Amino acid sequence: MPAMKPSVFRPSRYQQAIFDFVRSGSGDGVVRAAAGAGKTTTLVEIARLRLLPGDLDACFLAFNRHTAGELRARLPGHVRADTVHALGRRSLLARFPILKSREPEGRKSRHLIRERLKQMRGEFVVAEHNWRVAERYLQDLLRFAMANLTDTKLEEEVAALAVQYNLAPPEDHGLEVQCHREVQHMLRRRLELLKAHQIYGFEDMLYLPAVLKLPVQQYGFVFVDEAQDLSAVQLEVVLRAVKPGGRRLFVRDERQATYGFTGADTDSLSRIVERTGASVLPLSITYRCPKSHVALAKHLAPEIEAAPGAPEGQVFVIKEAWLSRWVKAGDLVICRYTAPLVRQCLTLIRCNIPVVVRGMDIGTQLQEISRHLFARGLEGWEVALEAYRITEEARIRRYAATENDADRQVALRMDLLTSLKVLTRDVYEHGGRYVEELCTFLAGFFSDEESPIVFSTIHKAKGQEADRVFLLYPKTMPAVYARTATAAQGEACVQFVALTRARRAWPGPKQTVRRRKTSRCCPSCAFTIYDTPWSPSWRHGRSASKSLPSGSVTIR
Repeated sequence: MPAMKPSVFRPSRYQQAIFDFVRSGSGDGVVRAAAGAGKTTTLVEIARLRLLPGDLDACFLAFNRHTAGELRARLPGHVRADTVHALGRRSLLARFPILKSREPEGRKSRHLIRERLKQMRGEFVVAEHNWRVAERYLQDLLRFAMANLTDTKLEEEVAALAVQYNLAPPEDHGLEVQCHREVQHMLRRRLELLKAHQIYGFEDMLYLPAVLKLPVQQYGFVFVDEAQDLSAVQLEVVLRAVKPGGRRLFVRDERQATYGFTGADTDSLSRIVERTGASVLPLSITYRCPKSHVALAKHLAPEIEAAPGAPEGQVFVIKEAWLSRWVKAGDLVICRYTAPLVRQCLTLIRCNIPVVVRGMDIGTQLQEISRHLFARGLEGWEVALEAYRITEEARIRRYAATENDADRQVALRMDLLTSLKVLTRDVYEHGGRYVEELCTFLAGFFSDEESPIVFSTIHKAKGQEADRVFLLYPKTMPAVYARTATAAQGEACVQFVALTRARRAWPGPKQTVRRRKTSRCCPSCAFTIYDTPWSPSWRHGRSASKSLPSGSVTIR
């Protein structure tokens, strides 16, 4: 049998325009890419087709090591691929050469915080569990303050971080306030430790070059993948990485800018354009999604286009009770919130169907809350959890900058606590009486390991895809607290990610869905997914609404 010829790359009209811009254009550019539009392929072809002058040094920057490794494997050998962290580390080592013989200390923040909390024990008389919570609280505050380049001299700015990222403070209000004050001290101590003892951590690789304004290795052309996920500190380092007269090309999909809760700058596109004067170039054809799915996504992203020759695809609506009979190995089950996933996952586990909920960090967070609330055992767990819920809601509303911010953070916090409630009840009803039994169960229930069937929040499903994707509880989108233009934009991103994960079939369990009125302040919500595939008039066993592509069926 003759060997198969390798497929020939034929650029789309959008890719060709980007190639022309790189080859003969001027200034910086921002590529607005659709989901599955071949962002990485476009970057690789720029290098492979040698669109850059031979003597021009170029660097491709990726969001994480995994993506950088993929880029490195596909790029020609003469082209560099790196992470933004690696760029920052080289800057730090150039300023402090003695660090070259040292590896980054992953526990630097923890050691600093524990040292300071040990000193503070003489100042506060509080229950022991407060100190464990305070340690995690300070770690998160420190991490987000560095990611956002927060002005920590202003205590209210630090307190606002806690609300923005839904952080759980210690019960004692005085200790909570002191934690806010300690962040500025901790940031100073980080630099002191580096200078005196040559100890640096992963966060220092970006934060110190940014705040100390250290020189960054520069290139004639810098390409940045997944630019929508850059934090403020990462963007600061990236912007310094180009030589005078050099150029930058940012590739991003603002329709998938869902990582604001991790420290990513949700307004990075306008910030990039404002600071660089970049030209905006579309990349709108998706090579992942079938035509019927693209038709749904167009209500949220009118610019997205199906690829020539894309399959029609299918959309189904099923009853919620049918999920265990439909789901099979290789499927991805997604939902706006964690608690509904937990309930459904427990049902499948009882049917001996192998499944995990994606998110080891969720399990870790629930374990910490459990050890805090149920240190003496699970007897009376419902009373303890309800008291904690009331306290948490009051705390969030006390510090939130606006009522909308408060509603958003309360919803997220209650989702987490509802998940804990469901799982604790299950453990208790099956004979568990000690917190370690609960924590062991939580550690196995939430996992980032591979599994035949994966349950995931939509946020954690970003970057994932499957032939079949089940969407649970579509009525939870958009979230009830999305009453401002910014919140509505964020919710539209979540919906868009949900609709662009599937390669073939897109089911979602059936429920009665209410139609929501459009908010006057957020026209981006004017035509949401509520008005087409999840219309209350649908019934299982009937064909879908006429607004769906012909031949599609429906699930919920």
